[in-house]
Amino acid sequence: MTRLRNRSNSSTMGSNSFSFIVPFVIAFIILVIGIRYITSAGSTENPTGSFMTITPTGEQSEVYIYMSGDSKKRIDGTAKMYTTDNKLVVTSWEAEVTFDNSTSKVFVDKWAEVKYQWLINGTQTITLENADILVDSSTGDLNIKLKNFSVLSQKDSVIILSQNAIASNIYVLKGTVSVEDYSKKSSNTNVGVGQQLTIMKNDLSSTTLQFINKIEPLSDYIKTTNLFIKHNGDSLLSSLSLQKESGNDNTFINASWALVKNTKAGLIITSPEDESSVDTNEVNIEGKIQNTEIAKVTINDKEALIDKEQKSFIYKSFPLVSGDNNIVYKAYDSDGGIITKGILVVYTSQKGVKQDASKKASVTTYPISDKDFRIISPTENPFKTTENIIRIEGRVNKGVVKYITVNDFRLTKFPQMGTSWYYFANKDYGTMNDGINLYTIKYYGANDELLFTNLFTIVKEKKEDLVPAAVVPVNTETITATGSSQES
Repeated sequence: MTRLRNRSNSSTMGSNSFSFIVPFVIAFIILVIGIRYITSAGSTENPTGSFMTITPTGEQSEVYIYMSGDSKKRIDGTAKMYTTDNKLVVTSWEAEVTFDNSTSKVFVDKWAEVKYQWLINGTQTITLENADILVDSSTGDLNIKLKNFSVLSQKDSVIILSQNAIASNIYVLKGTVSVEDYSKKSSNTNVGVGQQLTIMKNDLSSTTLQFINKIEPLSDYIKTTNLFIKHNGDSLLSSLSLQKESGNDNTFINASWALVKNTKAGLIITSPEDESSVDTNEVNIEGKIQNTEIAKVTINDKEALIDKEQKSFIYKSFPLVSGDNNIVYKAYDSDGGIITKGILVVYTSQKGVKQDASKKASVTTYPISDKDFRIISPTENPFKTTENIIRIEGRVNKGVVKYITVNDFRLTKFPQMGTSWYYFANKDYGTMNDGINLYTIKYYGANDELLFTNLFTIVKEKKEDLVPAAVVPVNTETITATGSSQES
């Protein structure tokens, strides 16, 4: 009886143990099957093994990969970034991004933030959160998502993309790209070489929004950006050759052909060098003309002498003022259209040339010295600040200036022929962002002629514990990085 009882107890305990283990075994099997299913599904839609390779482009590059939250690591050499990483942040100079089985490249500018999404059907997808990137897509296999639209690169295209709090921008330097409207209000739109597209956040609320109506000629602003200069954007634009057999609709073809003249450059300053120093109070400005359509060259809106046989130009004895000289040069076609323009910076320790009053009066009736077009606040240029609002204030001589523009925005509160003006650089309105902000201040006379141009720079710094955000130079003409300018 005792043996039978022990066997019965042993059998009961074994049965209970088996009943306890079975649910765990079943749960484990279900977990394994689930993991395999997820991994299998991800292999075509969002593979965990897909990545992009990041390489700093110079010794001065400072590049970080954020894993989660504030956890980050600095990239000193080449590193891989996976879909599970949070974002790529460049705080100094530039970084280059490449992808497996692709020769396409992405160059990430200073202050930019980029997220790596995934590989979908052979197309690599990234998101631009802030600032600027340049995409050189030789294989046409990149999809770039911005806040207001996404861009699908096409073969042999080169584009610059820019994103800030309110505007998504694309500038096409080579080839063609397809732009997708997230809201589907507008059908996919092709943007071609020599064109740009800007979509503001408030544009998306319009029920009649059509992206094709937002396409504009490429602005001169883009030629001042770091990415354009570093990657020789002028060479792309100067060698434009559009084919009518582009396969796009007639509206796009006609618009593209009309824009060719506006995007050609072909003007080179050979002397003096940009940002060079001289010990004289005047200098000859010389250059080469490589574009046959250039019919006139001006230096600070005064015409230079052109030698058509030598394909060169010269402006003799340009007067310099003590310190910084920001010299604006422009090239025009025979119809008076601007082909290209730029700024030449020359420094001198000599005092400015004193002009004879009678000769000055015989040439022009308005002053040409920067002393007559003063910026009195802030007193430093460049001006560094951590504030979100900066008042730029200036003075001019009475009875001289009809109106003033700041980055092509006309100051509405400046009285004609008045003496005082001001302009608010305001981060909340997008007229100032973190980083370097450039302001071109132009003064116009009674006959709407350009009298003088000032350049003012604000370096907006963030607190040390914050990561620098996007910097996009102010350009109210194209609404590229700003939004509405505000005077008060």
